[in-house]
Parts: sequence; C-alpha cells; structure tokens
Amino acid sequence: LEAATKHYGVPLLISEDVYNLLTVAVQERCRLVDRVTVKGSRKPISLYTYDVPRLRSMGGSVPDDVNVTDTTLTCEQFFSLVEPRTCARLRETHTRAMHAYLGGPDGSEADWGLAEVLLGECLALDPQDGPSAAVL
Repeated sequence: LEAATKHYGVPLLISEDVYNLLTVAVQERCRLVDRVTVKGSRKPISLYTYDVPRLRSMGGSVPDDVNVTDTTLTCEQFFSLVEPRTCARLRETHTRAMHAYLGGPDGSEADWGLAEVLLGECLALDPQDGPSAAVL
C-alpha cells in the first residue's frame, strides 16, 4: 500500500480489512479510493484514505497545539479534533463518483460518463485532489 500512496496522491491508504475494523464514525471520515487486486491475490480489495489535515502553521485547520499522540483520546475524540482536510461536499461527490466508476459490488452499475463528470466536480472543488486525478 505504501507505494500506491504516490499513485493516488495521498499520504495514507487503508486496506479494506483495516477499514472494516474502524467505527462507523471513523469510516464516515474516510474515502473509498479504488478497488484493486494486489499481487498474489485474486480477490479485489477496496482502498480507502483519510484526508490528513495540516496544522495551522502549515496552512491547515488543525491547531498547532493539538496533542495527536494523547492516548486517552477515543477514536471519535481524535477524529473530531483532526477533521479531514477535504470538505463534506467533496467527500460526498467523490463517494457518488466512485460508485459510478466501480459500479457496485459486481461492476454492473458502472457509468463512466457520470463518474467522469463527478470526478471533475471534485477537482473543481480541490484541484490537488489526488484520488480524483488518479482515477481520471
């Protein structure tokens, strides 16, 4: 997965198995990036990302004094402090785009034309969005 982060332009990729271990609240903050078949396997897996935010001193939204290593925080508390850097509209549009692109569990509902339009909308919201650019 580490090598694939460059392809998708994200600092973090999460396998489907790890994603399934997350709480629903944390899953809702992740984005489906693609479904791939990894070397040595025949079964495709879904890849997800969490849009890691930046500290305010680096142009982001997370206060510089947030202690992200505080082990007393629950997952929900942590992710409420460290919200994804992408807006909800981008994440929702990207979800629709990926459904159109992948076409559901068996691919039968794929609609590349719709996926292309929706991914374009994502890039209009964030021209640096790696997952949208990678699929296009």
